[in-house]
Amino acid sequence: MSEQNEENFDDLFEGKRKKSSWGKWVAALLVLAFFVGLIVVSADWVIGALVHTRKEVTVPDLTKKPVSEALGLLASQNLALKQAGIESAQGVPSGSVLRQIPSAGSTVREGRVIRVWISEGNEMVFVPNTVGTDLRSAQLAIRQAGLLVDQVENAYSVTYEKGLIVSQTPKADSLVQKGDKVSLVLSNGEPPASVILVPNFRSKKLAEATLWASAQNINLVIKEDPVSVFRNGTIAEQRPAADTPVSPGSNLEVVVSRRPINDDEKTYHLHYELPQGKNTSRMRVTLEDATGETEVLNEAKLPGSKIDLEIPYSGHATIRIFTDGILVREREVE
Repeated sequence: MSEQNEENFDDLFEGKRKKSSWGKWVAALLVLAFFVGLIVVSADWVIGALVHTRKEVTVPDLTKKPVSEALGLLASQNLALKQAGIESAQGVPSGSVLRQIPSAGSTVREGRVIRVWISEGNEMVFVPNTVGTDLRSAQLAIRQAGLLVDQVENAYSVTYEKGLIVSQTPKADSLVQKGDKVSLVLSNGEPPASVILVPNFRSKKLAEATLWASAQNINLVIKEDPVSVFRNGTIAEQRPAADTPVSPGSNLEVVVSRRPINDDEKTYHLHYELPQGKNTSRMRVTLEDATGETEVLNEAKLPGSKIDLEIPYSGHATIRIFTDGILVREREVE
């Protein structure tokens, strides 16, 4: 056989060998694909068979039940629980199921996951300060806070003119559940001569309370506060509160500021008016001087309210006003 013929034979043999190898690979891949498909179909059939052979059960009612109890109820039915969210709700204790999907009474197969929303309890809100406002404004502020106006009573007042709110229950800034009720007392104006009401002596000089107590035959009990932020000699607190009816011979207790007076002590008159709006704002006033930082005021105020304070300070001082935690005014005084 010539050399040329031998080369042609080798090429032909090599081509056949390559075709044979490629055919084997294709056959192997086809067999593998067949078995993979068979496995997938079999698995799907097995899973479907298992699912459809599971028993049908009734979804229990989980609403208003603690999560631990809800888990037990579902476990007894071979069901699972998944928390879908947390919501505020009145009348449903914190940590209890508020609602569920599927609903109670639904028929499902064992192994089904029941989605539930958990209650975080009633939403808490601050009671707005309505004292000193008219009835309509007070009712509006209470409703805007998510509360209800309960009863409105009338009483005489030497502090607030007729038609203004004298007091409220719960007190301003109290933290209560949303939807709670607030009772109001509306001023009937000055009382007749036969009724003795305690005036508001806060920020007033002790001499003024002394004269009134002597004229009304009231026993004045004086206590002192050496760290009060009020000016020395002025009344920081009183008991009973202003507009409380008293009778001759009863006691009026006052707490008088006796803070040490420095040679350079001065007084700054703070006047601030809240802008008009819809919502009650939490107002905070602080004083920072050589003795450190002192909180002068921290209470809720209605839109349009006025703040008037006499603030004593020593040396260089900074007075800051915050509305809902935001600094709205800063004043340095000497």
